[in-house]
Amino acid sequence: AYCTFLSTSLYAQKLEIKYQEVTDINVEELKKNMKVESTGSPNLPKDFYDNMFKGMAEPKDYTLTINDNLSTYKKVEKLNNGQGSGRFSMSISFSGGGNGIVKDLSTKEYSKSVNLMDKSYLIKDKLTDYKWQLTRETKKIIGFDVKKATAIIDSTKSVVAWYAPSITVKDGPSMYNGLPGLILELEIINTKKTADKRFGNTTIRTTEVKEVPDMKPIEKPKEKNVLTEKEFEVLSKKQMERFKEMRTESVDKKD
Repeated sequence: AYCTFLSTSLYAQKLEIKYQEVTDINVEELKKNMKVESTGSPNLPKDFYDNMFKGMAEPKDYTLTINDNLSTYKKVEKLNNGQGSGRFSMSISFSGGGNGIVKDLSTKEYSKSVNLMDKSYLIKDKLTDYKWQLTRETKKIIGFDVKKATAIIDSTKSVVAWYAPSITVKDGPSMYNGLPGLILELEIINTKKTADKRFGNTTIRTTEVKEVPDMKPIEKPKEKNVLTEKEFEVLSKKQMERFKEMRTESVDKKD
C-alpha cells in the first residue's frame, strides 16, 4: 500500500494509520516447553497445537487513529472461516500494548478498558517517557523519508524505531510515542543473553497512512473503577490467589 497524500509533508492531525505486527516464533522450542505429545490429548483435535502456533505466528493488523491530541490503537479482528479446528487458534500481542489504548498526547496519559473476574476497570496511567537516542540513519517507508531512533525498554528489551519527521505527530503504534514525527516502523528486540528462545523479535510496520478530514472526535472512556497499571497488577494477583484458594477448597470438600 502507498500513502494517500499529494505532498510528503503532513501537518494535518486527523490520520488513520494501518500497522502489521509480526513476531518470530520458534515452534520447536514451544513444543519442547509445552511437552506436546505427538499423539495429542484425547480431548483435543490432533492439529490443536499446530493451529495454535500458527495463530500465534500470523501477522496481526492494527489501526492507529489520530485526531489532534487524542489517539486510539485497536486490533483489527479477522473473521475466522471456521475451517477444521481453526477456532482453537491463539492470538497474542508481543508488543506489550494490548488492545484498545486511548492516548492523550497533551497530558501524556493513556487509558484502556480491561476486565477482571467479570468486572470492568479503566487503567489510567502516564505514558512511558522513552529516552530516545536519535541517529542520522535514514531510509524510506511507503514513500516517506524516515529516521532511526533507539531506546532501551528494560533489562530484557530494546527498541529500534523509524519515524517520519514530515508527519508532525509524536505518536506511534502500541504505547510507543515521543519522537519528533510519527513512528512508521518498530522492532522490539530481546537483548537478554538468556532470552526466551520460544519468542524472537517483534516487528510492527506501517502498511498505509491516510488523512481523514471528516473524522469524528475520539471519545475518552468513561472514568469508572479507575486504577493505575501497578494497582491493577496487585489486584490481578490477589484475584488469582483467591481463585486458587477457592479451587483448593472445592477439591478439599470433594474429599
